[in-house]
Amino acid sequence: MQIPILDPTFSEPLLIIGLGIVLAFAGAVLMKRVGIPQILGFMIAGLFLGSIGIINDEIRRAMFPVVDLALGLIGYNIGLEIRKDVFRGRLRQMGTILVFESILTFVLVAFLTNLILNNIFIAIVFGALASATDPASTVMVIWERNAKGNLTETLMFVLALDDVIAILLANVSISFAALYFSGASTIGNALMITIVDLVISSLAGAIFGAGMVYFINREANRAKLLEFELGLIILLVGLMTWLHMSAILACMVFGFMVGNYVDPKKEPVCHTMKAIMSPVVMLFFVIVGASINLSQALSVTVIILALLYVGGRSLAKYVGAYSGARLTKAPLLTSKFLGFCLMSQAGVAVGLSLIVEEKFGAVGAVQTGLLILNVVIITTMLLQIIGPIAASEGLRRAGEYPPDLEETASLEICPPAVDSNVDFPSSSDDSSTVES
Repeated sequence: MQIPILDPTFSEPLLIIGLGIVLAFAGAVLMKRVGIPQILGFMIAGLFLGSIGIINDEIRRAMFPVVDLALGLIGYNIGLEIRKDVFRGRLRQMGTILVFESILTFVLVAFLTNLILNNIFIAIVFGALASATDPASTVMVIWERNAKGNLTETLMFVLALDDVIAILLANVSISFAALYFSGASTIGNALMITIVDLVISSLAGAIFGAGMVYFINREANRAKLLEFELGLIILLVGLMTWLHMSAILACMVFGFMVGNYVDPKKEPVCHTMKAIMSPVVMLFFVIVGASINLSQALSVTVIILALLYVGGRSLAKYVGAYSGARLTKAPLLTSKFLGFCLMSQAGVAVGLSLIVEEKFGAVGAVQTGLLILNVVIITTMLLQIIGPIAASEGLRRAGEYPPDLEETASLEICPPAVDSNVDFPSSSDDSSTVES
């Protein structure tokens, strides 16, 4: 009699999903005890399940709808955080800093990776992915330390929009690279297809968002629309996937509409949404971990690319943030230490790299897609350890920690984001649940 779990055809979906979530939770607990961001526990659980064959390539690809949904949730929460009233009056300063640090990161990482790969289309994908910043780890440091000051305020503004630029850059670069590998289009056609993708995705998100706002503003108890709101997100993700458009961008616009046009007197439903969405995000990172190809990840090429990626990204984030801050006459301490707080990388970059693998695989560039995915996963693991430490040190040196952290009252604000501990950019989470 054969034991089912040792059967190479073992593929019971609910058993795999349940096992993935349970192991991810156990991994998160272990990581938390040693002071490491718990997103690594999720990915290690996936790596284990992938290495013993329970989550093979066929099963992993069959679970891609979970990836699409998780990316939709990430985009939705990024959109929720982009508040018009918050950015009013500081748009020029924030815009300048964002452009400097994002574009410099894009250019430098693309240049460095192109030196090894000698392929500008692959290099620009690396550059776009490198521009994304994980707000969750940094926000966790801010809220644990109850940091206050100009650097903290500037940082929260930058974190809220940084991934927006990364998503736009990634959409363009992925489309160009995929069309290059397919050989089916010229640069002009590729640009036109990319513009159409951005316009349709944004329009769909705006329409869904306007519909959600209409119903919420006419319902006395917003909690009664929770299932409807979640259903609209899933429907929007499914529609964009079917149309081969950007689900993460569409959901980001959807979240922006809800975050800015819902009556502020309406009671938020963030805690319930957090409970619903957290397992989806945990499973997402399990799939990410299962995607690691150890033989390729430990190759010389991947290691060199990872080192160039981390080095170039860290340098560009610091220099870009410093230059943008000085140009807009930000305080000296803010200029000097803002870049230290932008080192973390997680969900958005990893999620976009999974999209890269999927799209590249569809045009026959399977190994290239896997190469990009493995480099981004390895660099994310490194930066998830380095990033929070750098952010904490930057805030401390800027003098934005209270004199007595023990006596400082913690803030209890319910964030619009699902969970700032699983790479959702919320400036106001208590970090009491599963953290990244």
